[in-house]
Amino acid sequence: METPVDNADMQRFEQILHETQDLVRAYIAGLGVFSSEVDDIAQQVYLAFHKGMGSVPADVEPIRWLKGIARRLCMNHFRRMKRDQARQMETMAELMSEAECGAGDESFFATAFTPLAKCMEGLTEKSRQLVTLRYQVNLEAPAIAAAVRMNAGAVRMTLLRIRETLRDCLTQNMGEHVAHG
Repeated sequence: METPVDNADMQRFEQILHETQDLVRAYIAGLGVFSSEVDDIAQQVYLAFHKGMGSVPADVEPIRWLKGIARRLCMNHFRRMKRDQARQMETMAELMSEAECGAGDESFFATAFTPLAKCMEGLTEKSRQLVTLRYQVNLEAPAIAAAVRMNAGAVRMTLLRIRETLRDCLTQNMGEHVAHG
């Protein structure tokens, strides 16, 4: 059962929100959260703060408490992103493997591979080369770096950006493919 919110607590919360929201959003962005996700995390911060306002010690400034909540939520967000990225890499590897083998269910290719092929065509030659080395040849970043004369960190970052591009393209094209298919 929820505890009724008294008017004084609500006014205090609204004042804290008004005074700190720009700082909290800047703090979240400063931790490396994409700008498109900052508002969502900030909202979660203020929801958590509102639920736990009674446990904030009187001698602690609300902004310090809010930053602590924000830091925890951002770390959770990054862990989720890392898990999602790992799943995307597995999916990409499976798609590339299916394409290389030429085996598999034809309906799978109709719904998944055609949009992937279309998205791959939109990549630069260098990007396609990196994807091939990573997902068809199964090379790790240091080996790819040596093959294409880049450093391993640049390879990882470039592959991250390529995966984001492909994910966005696949999302768009899978919707179009299903609608037209």
